[in-house]
Amino acid sequence: MALFKRKKHSLSAKLVLLFIVMALVLLVLVGGSMRFAFRSNFKENIKPHLFRYMEYIQQDIGTPPDFNRAQEIVKDLPVEIHLFDQDRQWSSTETPLDLEGIHYYKRFSKNGVDYTLGEFEDRDYLVRKHQDYTLAFSVPHSRPSWTWHKAIPLAIALVLLVILYRATRRIFAPIKAIKDGVELIGEGNLSQRIEINRRDELGDLSNSINKMADDIQQMLEAKRQLLLAISHELRSPMTRVKVSLEMVNDKKTREEINHDLSEMDNLITELLETERLTTRHSALNKSEVSLTGLVQEVVDEYFKGKALETNLLDPEFFASVDAVRIKILLKNLLDNAIKHNPDGANPTRLTLNKTDDAIVISVEDFGKGIEEKHIPFLTEPFYRVDPARQRQTGGYGLGLYLCRIIAEAHGGKLNIFSEVHTGTRVEANLPIKNADK
Repeated sequence: MALFKRKKHSLSAKLVLLFIVMALVLLVLVGGSMRFAFRSNFKENIKPHLFRYMEYIQQDIGTPPDFNRAQEIVKDLPVEIHLFDQDRQWSSTETPLDLEGIHYYKRFSKNGVDYTLGEFEDRDYLVRKHQDYTLAFSVPHSRPSWTWHKAIPLAIALVLLVILYRATRRIFAPIKAIKDGVELIGEGNLSQRIEINRRDELGDLSNSINKMADDIQQMLEAKRQLLLAISHELRSPMTRVKVSLEMVNDKKTREEINHDLSEMDNLITELLETERLTTRHSALNKSEVSLTGLVQEVVDEYFKGKALETNLLDPEFFASVDAVRIKILLKNLLDNAIKHNPDGANPTRLTLNKTDDAIVISVEDFGKGIEEKHIPFLTEPFYRVDPARQRQTGGYGLGLYLCRIIAEAHGGKLNIFSEVHTGTRVEANLPIKNADK
């Protein structure tokens, strides 16, 4: 069934079908024209000779008709004769002619004799009715009947159609190579090139796609170099400022400046990481790691001593993820939750769950919550519920956006659930292939 659907939408199959339809239409038109021409030719040209032929035969048969003489004439001439009189019926064929079954289409008189033209099965008959008898005369097979040798043109036509189909498939064979190459390029394999040695339109198309891939590869490389340059040029003076900051005597001023520098450093990191992940051509560096181990590393490095409750998986459970990106996701989610979890509330909760086809990372705080109208926009870059950007929470509105990008890069999604005066829960669903070790 799937093969039939593919063939139904195949370009070569459509062309062959078009040829078949046009051939059938042409066959009908030509056949109809020839049939019309034959009948017109018969009625206008052959009919007078048929009359004269019948007159000669009738004179030879005699009046009243001699059935024995009619039998002799049939043996010598390719004609069909049927005689009917009051006493008997004679036919030169095995099957007697049914006069009532003839479809008469013209009646006329000649030299005082009445004639009728009619059709029966595959023959045209000229019928003469006399006072005492009736004579029906026909030239056999005035319209050709079907015989096995007439199937030869049909067989040849079928063979030609098969050859035509194979030829069109050969002509359009590069389309599959072009399609496969474009898909590989779209998946990020920019070194892929379409190798088609053709000088027609399909060859031109493949060359254009290859040139496009070259241009994209060059643009992305230039973009990567620009990101590296920005990172280096911004971080170098920031490092010098941090060194010089140690010489500032006022502790409060030093802490404020150091806090601002840390935020700038985080902003640069998040901008660069977001830019890397938002392109389809950035590859994740996946490896089999323990998610529980990643959580413990993030907590020990950034949130040691914070009020945090964890419900983790078995440390021996391994999953194929980009460890560096997942650590960024965990850090951002925990940082947001801890900042918005008020003193005296339940500790921020981090939970790892495993389903048949996904890992769910859930981080929950018990703060004031977020109004429903803001939730759809929380994962947009630089969006903040608090436009004033209060000093106590900090940030630039890139944390959740980066988390969403990381989740989507793994083929998953980020969901946010919140109730005012109750708290907020953020879930990262990662439909990843995992393996226990």
